[in-house]
Amino acid sequence: MTSSPKPLTMKIIAHWGQETGFRLGGASVVCIANQAELNGEIATVLEEGDAGILAIPVDMEGWISEKNLRALARSVKPLIARYDYPGQWRFFSDASQIADALTYRALGYHLRIKL
Repeated sequence: MTSSPKPLTMKIIAHWGQETGFRLGGASVVCIANQAELNGEIATVLEEGDAGILAIPVDMEGWISEKNLRALARSVKPLIARYDYPGQWRFFSDASQIADALTYRALGYHLRIKL
């Protein structure tokens, strides 16, 4: 009897104060404040091997160390997904549009995976 492989997870790295929507949506989130914390978390993710996708804010991409960039390039997983927060929230008079905006805010930000 062979055991089935562990399912891969999606891990989200977020700035402090911007993680609530992701958590409400049930995502695994780690809050990062600086470059050292980001690189430590990436090293942990690579070592554990459980994350199939690692989502990071676009503005943190430049914080990734050369060592981690090389390790990510050699590794099949995780796939790095870069996301950006909306610069400004807008609300509309139409009830369905308000519901859409509130849902986005409650469940987190839309992630676009760039290959």
